[in-house]
Parts: sequence; C-alpha cells; structure tokens
Amino acid sequence: MRFECWLVNVFVQTKKLAQIQSGKLATNSISEKISFLRSIVGNTPLIEIDKTNGNAIFTKLEYYNPLSHSVKDRPAVYMFENAIKKRIIEIKDSIFIEASSGNFGIAYGLAGRFLGLKTIIVIPSVVGKTTYDRIKKTGAMVEKTPDGYCPRRNERDGAIVKVKDLWLQNPKMEYLNQYNNPNNIRAHYETTGPEIWNQTNGKVEAVVLGAGTGGSIIGISKYLKQMNPKIKCVAVQPQENHHVQGLRNYNESLEPEIIQKNRKLIDEWIEVSDKEAFRTTEYLWRKGFFVGTSSGLNYIASKMIARKYKNLNVVTLFPDLGLNSFKLMQEQIINRIKVNYN
Repeated sequence: MRFECWLVNVFVQTKKLAQIQSGKLATNSISEKISFLRSIVGNTPLIEIDKTNGNAIFTKLEYYNPLSHSVKDRPAVYMFENAIKKRIIEIKDSIFIEASSGNFGIAYGLAGRFLGLKTIIVIPSVVGKTTYDRIKKTGAMVEKTPDGYCPRRNERDGAIVKVKDLWLQNPKMEYLNQYNNPNNIRAHYETTGPEIWNQTNGKVEAVVLGAGTGGSIIGISKYLKQMNPKIKCVAVQPQENHHVQGLRNYNESLEPEIIQKNRKLIDEWIEVSDKEAFRTTEYLWRKGFFVGTSSGLNYIASKMIARKYKNLNVVTLFPDLGLNSFKLMQEQIINRIKVNYN
C-alpha cells in the first residue's frame, strides 16, 4: 500500500480509534463492546508485492488493524472475548496481566481500556522508549523486567517469568497467556487463514511467517492445510541475539507451548539475519511501505522460498507499522549498504 493510500486508511481508522478511546457506545454491555471490537479488526487487504523466479509473492497489510496497527489486534480481542464467555471478566476488581515486547501489549491495553478493565503489561528492559510510551498511553500499567531476571539468562523471557510470579501471588490477577492460549491460534484459524484463502481464490501454495508466540503461523497453517494439505507452511526465526522486535529465536529463548504442541503443522524453518531483515525493511520503506522489521524479515524469507521452489503463490504478512522500530532503523540506515533484492 503506497503512502497516499495509507494516509487515507489512517484517517478512517483514526475515527474508529476515537470511538474506542472515548469508551462511549450506545450500550454499556461488555459483550456488545467486544462485538464492536470484532467488527473493526481483521479483513485486512492482500496485495501482490513481488515476482521472483516466476512465483508471485503476496502480503497482507496487518497494519490496517486499528488498535495497535498490527496483527496482534486479532488475538488480543479473541482472548478477551473468550474470557467474557467464561465469565472471568465478571470477577470484580480483576486485573489482567500479560507479558509483551510490543504490539500485543498495545492491543491488549487499548482493548482492555475500552472494555473497562484494568491491565498490566510487563515488558523486557530491551524494549525501546517508543514502544513503552505507546503501551503506557493505552492506560495500562507498565512494568519492566531487569536483564538477567530469567533463569535462562535471556531478557526476552524475563517478562514471562515475572508475570507468572505476580499472577501466582495475587488472586485478583488474571493471566490469559498469549504464549499458551488456544484463542491466539483460533483468532488466525477463524479470520486470517480464511481471509488468505478467499483473497487468493484458494490459489495459495505457500505461507511464510515469522514466529513469535506461534499463534499466527499455527492458526493460519491449521486452516489452510485443512483446505489443501499440499500447502507449504514455512516458519521464520531471526538469528540468535537478534533485534527484530516481537519474534524469537528458539535456540536462545523458551519455545512457546503453542509451537511445541503444533510443530507438525510447520513444514520448513528459515533463519534470517538482522542484516537481511533490517536492509530489507529499509528497502520496503523506500518503496513506500512504512513497516516494522518483522515485515522485512517476512519479505526476505518469502523471496528465499520463491527462489528455492517453482510455481508457487507465496503469501506472507506485514505484521505492523514501523513505529516501534523507527529509532533502531535510523541507526541501521546510517551505515546501510545497498543490496540487490532481485
């Protein structure tokens, strides 16, 4: 989506966001509020972005989601919806606590505010000021974990450990746990997967996605493989000691239970270096796509798959806008080296 079209979309989505931030609807029913959130999240555009080795590469523009401008709106809303159905949310004075390194915390905090719920987001200390400020502005309480908090000596897991500790200590806290919540998978199984199938008229042969919690790659793969078992599902992870926010290298961090329980749905794994992810993100910026570094990672991995195989329609996601990655990208661009992307 070119910059001019993106601006038009931002105007439309800002009007929707104003409704959410005001907290005012015709009804105070929490179930109707969650239905409203469901109505404005998802159904994002899919566009053809490239042709490589005779293969078409398509991407879904997940920054069209209006809460966090990211794919994380989908599981956040689904997880709250399930909590409502289970009547967890009817417990007076409950506090909903989650671990996040960025977009999920923004989506969760803003959805919680709209629903009238108290939320706490625990983030690792490596998270930048921009992301911290965006989460804070949702109305959620934000706590940081110091480096080394996790027993595995990895700061990306420290937030999860702290959340579990706080949850066990306080009976008023509810931990929905995006890393092991079936509604994280269900959000993509019921929305993103069917959208991809319908938008490609069933002509998708491969899906290439970065893996963080695993919800998107597992949910989408589960749906698409039911429609066509021959569809190739490729999971992408960044290098060890990476700087791609929101994703994980499972050699250095704890593998989420969502991945552990559903590895059979993943046909192939690819690892992408920071260098490749950041330079490709810069390339996308110059093409008019102001996206985050996970989009660069997804795109370059899709091109790798397109070069490796023939006669494939490859689909990926641009998970978010470049707001959280902006400062880090600036540092990378200073020393950029031109790369041949063709």
